[in-house]
Amino acid sequence: MKSFLNFIKNYYTLYAMLLVVGSGLFAYFVDYKNMERKNNKKEAKISKFIGLTYIIGGILLYILVIFI
Repeated sequence: MKSFLNFIKNYYTLYAMLLVVGSGLFAYFVDYKNMERKNNKKEAKISKFIGLTYIIGGILLYILVIFI
């Protein structure tokens, strides 16, 4: 377990967090609207959920890495 946490701490940097949050923002705003415009309601909800998960999870993981 400790080696896994060290791996995360070494490789999850600010740039990695920005990449994850950026992907989440793209999924939440751009992909969600495209799916909704194409009348794919179920896929739009999934895209919105994935976007929120990436945004919140990316930020929380970075905060966790700072305090480890």
